[in-house]
Amino acid sequence: MSDESEALFDKADILDEIRDKASKNSNLEKGLRDCIKDVQNLLHNRSERLVLKDQYFKCYDAANEHDINGLFQSILKVDPSLIRSEITQAQLTRHTELISFMKTHCHERAYSFQIKKCQNVLCDICTPIRLPQTIFDNLYFLPDPTPALDSPEHYSSFQAVYGKQTSEEFCPSLQLNQANAEPAPKSVLVSGKIRDYIMCCDCGKRRCVYSNKALSQDEMQDFKQSLDVYDYSCGAPLFSDDHYLAEILFVRVKISCDIPVEILYCSSRKSGNFDICYYCGTDSDFVDSPSILRTKYKIIYLLCQGCQDKGKEFSTRIEVKVNNNNSKRRKIS
Repeated sequence: MSDESEALFDKADILDEIRDKASKNSNLEKGLRDCIKDVQNLLHNRSERLVLKDQYFKCYDAANEHDINGLFQSILKVDPSLIRSEITQAQLTRHTELISFMKTHCHERAYSFQIKKCQNVLCDICTPIRLPQTIFDNLYFLPDPTPALDSPEHYSSFQAVYGKQTSEEFCPSLQLNQANAEPAPKSVLVSGKIRDYIMCCDCGKRRCVYSNKALSQDEMQDFKQSLDVYDYSCGAPLFSDDHYLAEILFVRVKISCDIPVEILYCSSRKSGNFDICYYCGTDSDFVDSPSILRTKYKIIYLLCQGCQDKGKEFSTRIEVKVNNNNSKRRKIS
């Protein structure tokens, strides 16, 4: 890249900042594309050597700016209020016309997105079909992987499930995610929604109690009363399924006593939060972190003398970024 582009790139710390600078400077964009071209070609060639069921993999070029603009113009027919720069999932949920269209015309899956004309005479988006009606009536959304009835360890053939109602529940990658997922909504498991703390009766670590909204006085009183008759252990739910607070208050259940203190506890500013050792949860006898770690990392979690004597080391996060042209160049060339 040119010296000017190098200087611009050197000031960008994260991918969003790089994209923003490249969108405003065509020379930087071209320089970045040229830098990664060899790596792209290498990955392209290697991927196309792979074979699955006697068929070679096929790689396609990413959509160019012209194609993206053309697609967006088509989407504007569905919802004219859309803005090209505001297309995150959270932003799109505010566009009711788009959401309504997706519910009636689209089939959204983890690895595919399909659209089909609705044939509703009142629809002002879909144009008349051009296929013969008999052929169109036999076009269905692609089915999801579904275990065969006579051999559950294998999937049913495409012909056996095409045209039938299926779901993503048997998708291998989603099954793995579900196995590791917390039952609490993801939006609740954030530091700003920590409402209280609870101590494990086995390991003594404090665990965070989350709720989407602040508790009422009655809810807090019922919660405190339940703690009087309940010994909490890491990985256990707070309440039985039939307790009304089970849908209001949450703790992480994919944890055990061997897992350190939650990172969200360390970053929480809630009243009642106090310093504890990252590994064991004790609130005293902390060891001073080495100066070399303080210069290299923005966050260093507390470590007590007892854990250090057992061989534990300081846990750290977010390495301090040192602008270095050579280092960055190695990452993109």
